[in-house]
Amino acid sequence: MNIYPKRWQALGYLTAGAFLSPLDYFIVNMALPSIKKTFSASDHQLQMVVAIYGLTYAALVVCGGRLGDLYGRKKIFTLGLYLFLLSSLACAFSPNITLLIISRMFQGVGASFLAPQVLASIRVLFNSSEQPKAVSIFSSVFGLASVAGQLLGGFLLNLHWITFSWETVFLVNVPVTLLCIVGIHYTMENNREEKRQKIDYAGALLLITSLLMFICPIIFGRKYQWAWWIFAILLSGLLLLMAFYRYEVKSLRKNRPVLIDPTLLQYHPFVLCLLIIFFYNFTSGLFICYPYYLQQFLNWNPVDTGLAIIPYGMAFFIGPLLISKVKYSSHIMVYIGLGLLISGFSLASIFIYLQEKPSIKMDISLFLAGLGHGIIMPVMMREAIALIDRKKAGQASGLISISIQIGSVTGGTIIGTVFFSTIEVLGFPKAFALAILMIAIFQVAGIFINKKLLKHKTLY
Repeated sequence: MNIYPKRWQALGYLTAGAFLSPLDYFIVNMALPSIKKTFSASDHQLQMVVAIYGLTYAALVVCGGRLGDLYGRKKIFTLGLYLFLLSSLACAFSPNITLLIISRMFQGVGASFLAPQVLASIRVLFNSSEQPKAVSIFSSVFGLASVAGQLLGGFLLNLHWITFSWETVFLVNVPVTLLCIVGIHYTMENNREEKRQKIDYAGALLLITSLLMFICPIIFGRKYQWAWWIFAILLSGLLLLMAFYRYEVKSLRKNRPVLIDPTLLQYHPFVLCLLIIFFYNFTSGLFICYPYYLQQFLNWNPVDTGLAIIPYGMAFFIGPLLISKVKYSSHIMVYIGLGLLISGFSLASIFIYLQEKPSIKMDISLFLAGLGHGIIMPVMMREAIALIDRKKAGQASGLISISIQIGSVTGGTIIGTVFFSTIEVLGFPKAFALAILMIAIFQVAGIFINKKLLKHKTLY
């Protein structure tokens, strides 16, 4: 008999709270045109609204897991909910774009405290026979977050509740967080690790600073006409990232706490898996550019804009269900997933270039791309974890989460910059066609990396 009788109720609140993390990355994309109109915001400021959230989440998600080990998962999860609640209110009532960006950063901090506590709590609350079901429930909500973000965002923006417009995409977090705060209080105990490790705060600061120095120049480069100092900051960010790695190596050698176990990054097959994960998450560029294109150029309302992403979302949900019935090797499945992503986005680019307005052909193309995303995601996660010793599975999971988030932020930044930079020169349709073609081109890198991965696996 399990000693946690309310474990399934607790999982419901844990999952609902963690669902807010990916949901808020996608839902804000629907509100970008309204935010632009309210604050007369520039394109690079809109990109920062999206990017700062993902960057903060990526850099601190490992710290969030460690804090749960140290102080208890219930306490840190609840702290994350309060941070998310207060920062959501700050976002909704921001008087200018600068404070909105700062509030989004604190939202990212709150999100980084939520997701890591769920998987760690599942290991404690559920016995071995129940864990697969619990993990499946948790994983499924992340697969639906991208679609839910678009649909819910469109619905909320179309309500025009009192004097609110874009503010509603942040205010919707308030009842969910309050419900989770109350629910988790009555259903879960404050479990934590017996052997508690300290937090590598210096490593976290180095990582988030290096990521900001890498992403911000890409976003702001066009505004400052790609001055020499933009490239200097970009290079400094890359050098600081190398310094972070060397710092982690030195800390591990001296038995000090580390943010990321550097020995994992010395195992080539695992690193190649992380690179494939990094590149296929460039698909986030679609969620930034497509809603903006439909609302700003075609003058679609938010609800119709949200519905336009349904083909991609449906396929993204179906993909993981299909692979459980297919007996091909993971190596072949990665090729299939990448092939569908490349063909889907390439066809979508051609159809938008020729027709400008979405059509059934566009829907089919996005369905193919979404199916590729849904196939490759679980395959690569299982492949990456399988390469690592069980003792380091937690650290490996943290690195996978970081790769997903950094890939989403970097992809959204690069694809968004291409899109916004070429609108005036090429016009909306051609700029959007070029942007989604770029997503397909980046997936070609995954094919070469997958080929190299197979070669490395035969050597180890």
